[in-house]
Order: sequence, then structure tokens, then C-alpha cells
Amino acid sequence: MNKELIVVCNGGSLRNFDFKSIDRDKYSILITGKAFRYFRKNRIDYDYYCCVDDAVSKSCEWEICREIKQKNIKCLLTVTAGWSVETVKIFHKNNHKIGFLEDLKKKENNAFSQLEDKYTTGSSAILFGMFLEYKKINILGLDNDYVNTGNVRTRPDGKREIFKDLVGNPNYFFDNYERTGDVKNAPNNIENLHTDSIIKAIDIADVNNIELINYNNKKSFSDNIKTLPLNKFHK
Repeated sequence: MNKELIVVCNGGSLRNFDFKSIDRDKYSILITGKAFRYFRKNRIDYDYYCCVDDAVSKSCEWEICREIKQKNIKCLLTVTAGWSVETVKIFHKNNHKIGFLEDLKKKENNAFSQLEDKYTTGSSAILFGMFLEYKKINILGLDNDYVNTGNVRTRPDGKREIFKDLVGNPNYFFDNYERTGDVKNAPNNIENLHTDSIIKAIDIADVNNIELINYNNKKSFSDNIKTLPLNKFHK
């Protein structure tokens, strides 16, 4: 794979980042979570999509299906749980584009088989890049400094729901990343899950001789991975 991969992790450090100036002959782009809202609104092409949070995927189901049907996604990584019958039909029709985390974890000799049960969308995106055979992966927006913004309430089923739109949400690089009515899982009970899963993915990449560079002006994972200021990223 001659191109390098960019993994977009959605942190607030990317606010006002100029994605349109990226040299698409040099880089492929893998987006995560709800970043397709930004890329779609701003008419920016991307290549791959990753979200392994079943509640987030279900909440954005029709949007994800639209991205698939309109051929905005070359390939996506998701999980098997929670999809409607209609969505499963779309997946079957586009089978060459869809990868399920549960299936990849069962296969030997790939990065996902080493991930065990500590996985997040961010760590899965890094390993997805390896699975796609990229040898250099550039990580943007991996801030690791989530703060409680007070616009989430717990539903009777235990999941959390956004009840108010925020302008300037510090956790994300664009407004309306989260919208009123969006649903996400309750906080998990695995201590340090997000941090540990990223470190695990970094270790797996290192063993497999994958070059990872984290571009971030915050501390982020600078103790674990080569980290440069965001303005050092050569678009």
C-alpha cells in the first residue's frame, strides 16, 4: 500500500482543521463515530468508516445506510448487534464493503485476534488500518481528555441520550457531532478501557512494524506513541 492512512478520531483538537487541503493522492482517510456528518455537510470525500459502539451505530443507522448506498464508503468496520432487517439486507447487498469486528476477532493471524475484550472504536480503527495493509498510519484528534458536558440523560434502558445540542462542545471537532436524540451506551465498568485499548493497539502495531504518528497539541498518548504538533502534519 503506497498511500498513507489518516485516522480521524474526532477530538476537539481538530476544530477548524482544513480537511479539504489534504492531498488525496498521498493519503486515504478513515473516519470514525459520527464524523460522516461533518464530511457529508462539507462535501469532503473519505474512504473508510469505523464504529464498533452498537448503541451509536444503531442511533445513526439510517445515516450509515445512506453513506453505504450512496457509495461514500469503500469499506466499513462495525459490530453485528442491533441492526434492523432492512439494514442487514443493505449489508448483504454490499457484502464486499462490510467487516464485522466479531468475525475478524475469530480469525487467526490478524491484528484483531490479539485485541481480546478491551476494544473501542479508536483502537479498532488503528487495527482496521493495519488490516487494510497500510504501513504508515497518521492519527488525528486522539485527545483522550473527554469532559462531562451535562447534556446527557440516562434512559430507562440504561443507555444515555443527548437532550440538548451544544455549541462549541469541547469533546468534538465540530458542532452537531452529537444531536438531540442521539443515543450512546452507558459508561462501561472496565477501568481505563479507552486508554488501555489504545495502548494495546499501539503495541500490536509496533510488533507488526506499522509506523504510527499521533498529531496532537495536547498530551494525548505522547508517553506511548510518537507525537508531533498538529501543524507538523504535512497535508
